[in-house]
Amino acid sequence: MELHQLPSGNELQNLHRVLFERFHNEWKGISAHELLDFVSVKTEQALTFEELSDRLSNQNKVSVKFGIDPTGPDVHLGHLVPIMLLRQFQKAGHTACLIIGDFTATIGDPSGRDSQRSVLTSTQVTQNKKTYLKQIAPYLNVKTAKIYHNSAWLSKLTAKQILSDLQQLSLSQILQREDFRTRMENGVPLSVAEVLYSYFQGMDSVHLEPDIELGGRDQFLNLAHAREIMRIHNQKPQVNIVTPVLEGTSGDGRKMSKSYGNYIALSMAPEDIFGKIMSMPDSLIIPYIKAFADIKKTELPHFEEVTRQHPLEMKKQLAQFMVAIATKKLTQAKIQRDLFEKKFSKKEFDVDMPTCILTKDITLFEALKNEQGVVHMSNTEIRRLFTEGAVKIVSPYEKTLGIADTIQDSCVVRIGKKLFLKIEIA
Repeated sequence: MELHQLPSGNELQNLHRVLFERFHNEWKGISAHELLDFVSVKTEQALTFEELSDRLSNQNKVSVKFGIDPTGPDVHLGHLVPIMLLRQFQKAGHTACLIIGDFTATIGDPSGRDSQRSVLTSTQVTQNKKTYLKQIAPYLNVKTAKIYHNSAWLSKLTAKQILSDLQQLSLSQILQREDFRTRMENGVPLSVAEVLYSYFQGMDSVHLEPDIELGGRDQFLNLAHAREIMRIHNQKPQVNIVTPVLEGTSGDGRKMSKSYGNYIALSMAPEDIFGKIMSMPDSLIIPYIKAFADIKKTELPHFEEVTRQHPLEMKKQLAQFMVAIATKKLTQAKIQRDLFEKKFSKKEFDVDMPTCILTKDITLFEALKNEQGVVHMSNTEIRRLFTEGAVKIVSPYEKTLGIADTIQDSCVVRIGKKLFLKIEIA
């Protein structure tokens, strides 16, 4: 399969175009070896790589399953990582099976959590899932994918069927999960429904009998349990592939999450997607490129080298690529870059922006609480913007500010989307 050569140096500004073209290229006729070269870039662990290679080599077409629970109305880039891998299999002519977990969402996946999720009603789940396919559509061909809702079969399971399966599963093995052990040791409630979550996810696989299932790293134990449940039902166990958990835009090591305010929602405006990516630390450029672009393992050293030499330009290329695939328009990528550079790189801020004078020992959050006549916001609204990572120094450098951060030098701060504030140090 022929690929456009990756640009570097003076031609680096064309990188987003090359990645955009690759994103839309079909991979029909791609060999199993070539596909694995792409897939391996996005894969953290597989159970097992040997089985994966065998199935791709020995079967003309495999079925690949991925499930997402509509526990909230927005899909963000963290959810998208396995979907981008699903899309690669789809491009290669394999069957993409997307499950909307409208049944399992009412339980709530306990993976990696230190407390129980709020219980969702069926009405809330129905409301959440209304726009899921629309949000995912720019990144996956939902017209050719097989779309399922797991309430179609899980709601029909009888007590007799469930008990028959549970008699063959080991509770002690399930409770050995680190997240379950930690909660029990700390006296944090663990519901029986949460313990059974992986069973119901496994029953999705029993119903569909996929060759492969995809998930984030935090899904590894759930996916491993699905293999066991498939064996109980005398089925050939699926191959499991897990992707890295995407770090949030703040770069503090925490995963992308709406609750941390470090997320990029798929429904965000192009300007916000571009700005969020530009606010990230340079250390996240390569992980995000690996997660969202179609690159071979052998090409990684090239990306790492040009990122080391030209980190700002590479971040702009990544931001342009993400805007282009979100909008399906390369022209939008240029528009958003031009807008960003006009606002930030060229420092063309409003000359009449308000000024806030503060001392070095007071946080900007405390100062803004006392300057409501300038920002015209309540303390609650100001706190929310800090929590969501929406308060940033934009000149003479870029930095996202937290509630506890002080400012040592004069600068320009953006609060929310449109308010710019000049900070003077007394």
